[in-house]
Amino acid sequence: MGRFFNTAGPCVAADHYIIDPLSRLSRVRQLIDDKRYFILHAPRQTGKTTTMLGIMEALNQEEKYIALYINVEPAQAVGQDVLAANDIFVSAIADTARVFLPKEYWPSKDLLVGRRSANRFQSFLQAWCETLPKPLVLFIDEADALIGDPLLSLLRQLRSGYTLRPAAFPQSVALIGLRDIRDYRIFSGKEKRFVIGGSAFNIKDKSLTMGSFSKEETFALFAQHTAETGQQFTTEALDLIFDQTQGQPWLVNAVGRELCFEAHKVPDGRTITPEDVHKAIEILILRRDTHLDHLGDKLTDPRVMPIIEEILTGISPPVDNAYDDNLQYVKDLGLVKKSSDGLAIANPIYREVIPRQLTFRQQESYRDTPKTYLKPDGKLDIEKLMELFIEFYKENGEILTNRKQYIEAAHHLAFMGWLQRLVNGGGYIRREYASGLKFIDMVILFAGEKFVFELKTEKNYKKEKALPQIAAYAQRMNVKEGHLLVFRREITDVEAIGQREELEHEGVNVHLYWI
Repeated sequence: MGRFFNTAGPCVAADHYIIDPLSRLSRVRQLIDDKRYFILHAPRQTGKTTTMLGIMEALNQEEKYIALYINVEPAQAVGQDVLAANDIFVSAIADTARVFLPKEYWPSKDLLVGRRSANRFQSFLQAWCETLPKPLVLFIDEADALIGDPLLSLLRQLRSGYTLRPAAFPQSVALIGLRDIRDYRIFSGKEKRFVIGGSAFNIKDKSLTMGSFSKEETFALFAQHTAETGQQFTTEALDLIFDQTQGQPWLVNAVGRELCFEAHKVPDGRTITPEDVHKAIEILILRRDTHLDHLGDKLTDPRVMPIIEEILTGISPPVDNAYDDNLQYVKDLGLVKKSSDGLAIANPIYREVIPRQLTFRQQESYRDTPKTYLKPDGKLDIEKLMELFIEFYKENGEILTNRKQYIEAAHHLAFMGWLQRLVNGGGYIRREYASGLKFIDMVILFAGEKFVFELKTEKNYKKEKALPQIAAYAQRMNVKEGHLLVFRREITDVEAIGQREELEHEGVNVHLYWI
């Protein structure tokens, strides 16, 4: 079997299509040469491990340094047991050295059976480095997975040995994880207080982050498949892959794998088109692979909810001491980014996953099928869809909006959950939303037709602004009609739900619904 798009674990050049790891972090070599200790942080499945393994291999081939990658996540299992954690740190060195280094560089058995102590890792590194003929470069992955005192122990031991480098301590150390060290708030069970990571590891020189693939890198990855198999992609298909993934490495590889290798793959020899890409993305979302399922699970995290709700509704939460920390945490997860319209979801695929995940149970409760809204010719009966939604909302609105989570977004989510069945019936929904917009734009694509919606809260509704907004969106979608839904915060008059006004702005007919 030839190479393929990898979605599980580090990429291996012999087995997987891969972007040159050294090209993704060009600054690392200078930091190593300058004897610096540094941080590499990025969201999960962006290629951190692949890149550091690639750098380790390159350094070892040059023979100027002895480079080693270790993963200390197993120490998470020992909780606050510092002695056990230090044993795991030392074992991680021994185990990976046997895989990646020549036998003459392996730590001796005498070093591996050293006395248990709170600074065993420091003592081990010092003794091992003194036996090595070249400076050691150490990459420590999943450092931020550790809990409390073991993490403090690791950071402080590295800091304590820092002045001994490179003769008796690693020349350079990289801590690899999801977050920058400055964002670690570590509770010490021994000291009964929180310690800021930056103070425990003040020898850090730089914090590097690993971004997503560029458009050129995304295209280059698919060009490898074309070169090896002959299968072509239209330029429009490649543009769509990058637009929908924004270069997020797992998503790029997952779309490629679905298009080229999975059960629903495009037949060998046929050129891959944008329609193929749309279908592959829809399969990924519906299947809820591990990466996307993990993303959905994070939506119930108390640190994540206020940020996502702000983006969904445009209503800013109270700014307190936790807000900045929460925002940084959500950024570090790769869920959100800054945009010209304020905070936005990181890419269109995540933008689809989030409302679907938040309305999953609601969708499961519906009894009718998408066929209920179809005309005899198979086209969508948008009037009937709205009529039945209003009827349903009158009967169930209080239950639907009586949520314990995402309270401000409850109305928006109720409607999006209702529409979601259209996707299951063969349609597509595309959404645009960001915190600064204060509305959600949606377009339904069904049986060759487009239907434009804009969702607002009553708090954010001003007719003089709303009409130009939905008219501009309708014109951009090349349609002459738009549906503007304004949701009231509380249901005080059931009969008032669904009141409708017919408006017009710049040639666009606007159907305004008060919900």
